[in-house]
Amino acid sequence: MGRWNLEVAMPWQGTTKQHKDLWQALDQVLRAHGFPAQRLAAMINDDKRALETIRQVADKARSVIDDGTLKRWHDGGPDSLLNARAHKKQAIYEFFERTAQPRTDLFRPDEGLPPGLASFAAQYSVQFARPLAKDLSDLDGNYRIFRPAWSIPALRKERVLVSRLKISTSGGFTSFTEEQDYTDPDSTDLKVKQSDDGGVLYVGGNIVLLGFTRETQGCKMYTAWSVNPIPGDGEPVRRLRGAMMGIAGAGPHDSYPFTAIRTEDAFESIETAIIRPPHRMLSPDILGDLGMEGL
Repeated sequence: MGRWNLEVAMPWQGTTKQHKDLWQALDQVLRAHGFPAQRLAAMINDDKRALETIRQVADKARSVIDDGTLKRWHDGGPDSLLNARAHKKQAIYEFFERTAQPRTDLFRPDEGLPPGLASFAAQYSVQFARPLAKDLSDLDGNYRIFRPAWSIPALRKERVLVSRLKISTSGGFTSFTEEQDYTDPDSTDLKVKQSDDGGVLYVGGNIVLLGFTRETQGCKMYTAWSVNPIPGDGEPVRRLRGAMMGIAGAGPHDSYPFTAIRTEDAFESIETAIIRPPHRMLSPDILGDLGMEGL
């Protein structure tokens, strides 16, 4: 089955292996993915099933965990979990099992999926594995994505949407998160707060990002046919250029050019917005990539 994890979710039993796996999941999120402990604690506390687990022991509990406890568990190593409260460990362990973002090695993508998916993946494993075979870790990092803003169709040739992109590799699988959080300057009643998560594939020399929207039944596909440098030599990719298609609601669904530029800025600090040239973020080469030369 290659890289697919088709193990079923296991209830918390407090085994030595589960303690180790829980700590490693924390390490992946806090260190490898660079999640702030405060943000992780907020996500866990917003998870209804995690809170239900806590309330089985403390029926008036209003939260699952605080960021200080998460940091203490992480800083203390796997042994620090042995004496922690069992119901808290269970809630967080099972949260990681069903949570794709932040994705850890505990994630078990079985719940809610068709029973035939595993057998289908097994039957066509060669085709499925091929786009995942290349090491894409040179893409890991944060980017600004620039593309024409389509929220007001009449203005799409003169406005640029900037969103933030994070790419990360864990366990041989490369995934991405793209986020938008802005108010349209030309229609202030249009507020956008959207996150898309998905996989990064290598198809015929192209880098393909295929993801799904958390908030709605939407889908995005970015196809980069120009990648500089080409991943595989250990040098971080600095730029991707190609076309993207967003699918939400009834069609038609047009494709638009995009370019993504690596940044050293923290993911959360990358501003998302709709901007017009001339603008400090819009260099002539970016405008050229978007077919907006001369603006």
